[in-house]
Amino acid sequence: MLSGIVKICNAMTKVRRARCRPDELLVLLPSCLQNSDCTEKVRQDVNECRRCGRCKVKDMVELCEKYGVRCAVATGGRLALQMATDPSVKAVVAIACEKELLEGLRGLFPKPSLGVINMRPNGPCVDTDVNVEDAEKAIAWFLRE
Repeated sequence: MLSGIVKICNAMTKVRRARCRPDELLVLLPSCLQNSDCTEKVRQDVNECRRCGRCKVKDMVELCEKYGVRCAVATGGRLALQMATDPSVKAVVAIACEKELLEGLRGLFPKPSLGVINMRPNGPCVDTDVNVEDAEKAIAWFLRE
């Protein structure tokens, strides 16, 4: 049910045909994307990631570098909203579980935002996963010519 609502929110953003420059796009990652056994806890600054490859944080950081977009880790919904509502951010690609995405997309409206639902193979909030291709499509959509 919730994933359908996230799809509707994404469709509404796409109807608006919003675009932005790479420096105006923020990609928000959930802290649960990081491997729970990692000794380097990434909190907000993705440069804290050692890029060991044991989780998708490395892949997402490299994807953001490829496109020249901002990337941050949010340890919770309020912090994510605070980062996303910064006036310098014109559009957001948010990765999170359905519930958090729905609340975040609603809180960001009317700012253009696309949600990518993460996978939870170990249950909620622990060692989650993301389809990097879906995230890349969302990033590329905002940056299209």
